[in-house]
Amino acid sequence: MDFAASLFELQAEASCPLCLDYLRDPVTTECGHSFCHSCIQQRWEDLQDIFPCPVCLHHCPDRNIKKNTQLCHITDIVKQIPPTGRERELQEEKPLCVKHHEVLTLFCEEDLELLCPQCSASSDYEDQPLIPIEEAAASYRRKLQRYVVHLSVEIEDAEVGYEYQTAKTLQVMRKMEYWKRELHYEYKELKCSLELEQEQINSIYLWKRRMLKKN
Repeated sequence: MDFAASLFELQAEASCPLCLDYLRDPVTTECGHSFCHSCIQQRWEDLQDIFPCPVCLHHCPDRNIKKNTQLCHITDIVKQIPPTGRERELQEEKPLCVKHHEVLTLFCEEDLELLCPQCSASSDYEDQPLIPIEEAAASYRRKLQRYVVHLSVEIEDAEVGYEYQTAKTLQVMRKMEYWKRELHYEYKELKCSLELEQEQINSIYLWKRRMLKKN
């Protein structure tokens, strides 16, 4: 693995899976995954009794998560590593306002638009909620993570339901096959019984005819 790939992997390990930024006051859950303390607390804010890990969905028994001092030191060190050429280019490639040619730094939650400082000063956005792009990105990442967790649970439930319905269908098919064999067996028995009765009736009829002829 070359230096750039190793550096990228190290930076990924020092990042929070929820806000995707460098870990702040990192804590580690029972299953071994680490998050910013504020991020995991916000994720579990409305939960009670069961606290699923946002990464692996492991059910943590409570909110008591351990502060990871060593990871905090490692993250501080990673932050000091100068960015590579490509990372520097990406940092410099900031979006510009088409109208004012200034860097877009604000997000309008009502219109879902990116704005520059001059745009935000316009009367069109005077009474609308504006927040920094970084804050908006973190908020929408958290929402996306919640949707992913919710959809993962729904997919898991759907798979369980599908397996249950498949098992029930196979069970019904086996019962139908069993009933089919039973009906076929009863049909053969009934047919044999009717044929035997018909033979007896024919024998009695022939015997009576012979007796009538003799008389």
